[in-house]
Amino acid sequence: MGLFGKKKDEHSGFMGDLSEKQEEALEEFRQIIKEENITDDPRYDDYYLLRFLRARKFNIKKTLEMFENFLEWRDEKQANDAMVIYKCPNIDELKEIYHHGYHKTDKEGRPFYIDQPCTFDITEALSIADSTECEQYYIREYEKLLHWRLPACSEAAGYKIEQSFSLINVKGFSMGKLKAKSREFIKIAIKIGQDYYPEIMGKMFIINTPFVFKAAWAIFSPFIDAKTKKKITMMGSSYKKELFKHVDPENVPAEIGGECECTSHPKGCFFADEGPWNDHKGDQFYQEATNKLLEEEKQKEFEPDSLSNESMDQAEQESKEVDQNMVDIELEDSNTNNVQSKEENNSKRKKKGGSKGGCCLFLCCAKKS
Repeated sequence: MGLFGKKKDEHSGFMGDLSEKQEEALEEFRQIIKEENITDDPRYDDYYLLRFLRARKFNIKKTLEMFENFLEWRDEKQANDAMVIYKCPNIDELKEIYHHGYHKTDKEGRPFYIDQPCTFDITEALSIADSTECEQYYIREYEKLLHWRLPACSEAAGYKIEQSFSLINVKGFSMGKLKAKSREFIKIAIKIGQDYYPEIMGKMFIINTPFVFKAAWAIFSPFIDAKTKKKITMMGSSYKKELFKHVDPENVPAEIGGECECTSHPKGCFFADEGPWNDHKGDQFYQEATNKLLEEEKQKEFEPDSLSNESMDQAEQESKEVDQNMVDIELEDSNTNNVQSKEENNSKRKKKGGSKGGCCLFLCCAKKS
C-alpha cells in the first residue's frame, strides 16, 4: 500500500497523476472528438475531458456516450450562454428563505459550498422562483464555478483547483419535507450535477442528519453514482471537529457553528459571496460573458424602457411643450396669411371701384336722400 492507503499502481486520473493506460485513453478520446468532428469548442481541454473519463472509469465507449449526451443537452439548454441569458431575477428573494451559496474556501483552496435545504417550504420557494428558473440558476452557477470560481481558487492556491467542498445542513428535516415537488427538484439537481458536470464535487458532508433521514436517503441513493457516494460523509449534530479538519472555522458561517459573520453584505454570509473570485476576472469564457452583459447594459441606457419615471415624465412634458409651440407657430402663420390675404383683396377691390362696405354706405345715403 502507498500513501493514504492507495496501492502503488493506482492513479487518481487527474492531470499529472495518470497511468499509462489513462494517458492512452485521453489521447484516444481526444482523437475521436477531432476525427468525428464532435466539437471544436476550445473550452473542452484535457482537464475538461478527464472529468468525463474519470466519471466513466476511462471506458472510452461509455465516456463518449456520456460526452455526446452532454453536448446535446448543452445545445438544448443553451448552456454556453447561460452566464448571459439566464438572468434568474428571483434568486435573491429565494435566498431569503433558502440559505445557500459559495462561501470562501476549504483548507485545500477549493470553493466551499453550503446548502440548507430544510429551511424552507418547497411550495413557497416555487412561488418565488419556478422550477424552470431554478434549473437555469443551477446551470448558470455551474458555469460560473467552472469559468470563474475555480480559476480564481487555482490562482490563489498556486496550483490547479478542479473541485469543490460541499456542506449540506439538513437540520429541521422531516419526511413531510419530501413532497412530490421536492423529490422531483432533488432528482433534477442530482442529474445536472452527475451527468452534465461530473467530477466537480470533491467532498460532501451532510450534517445534522436525524434518524429519519436514512429513509429519505434510501429514496435518492439509487440515483447517485457509486463513485459519488464514496465522497459523501453523513454526521449528526457533532460535526464541528471533523468539519474544521477540512475548513477553517473563520471560513464557516456562524449560523452553522463557525466564526464568520460577513460584513461586506447587510444580509450576511449567504449574500456576500466571499472568496478569491471577488478579485478575479475569470477565464476567457467568463470574460466574454461579462463583456456581453456590459454591452447589454449600455444598450439599455438608450432604450425608453430604461428611463426612470422622472425622466419619462420630463420627456413627456418636453414633448407636450414642443407640440404646443408647433401649434402656436402654425396659428401665427395662419393669422399672418389671413391678414396678407385680406390686404391683397382690399387692394384689388379699390382698383375696381371701392369695397363692398363703401358701396353699401353709398346706397344707404342715396336712399336717405
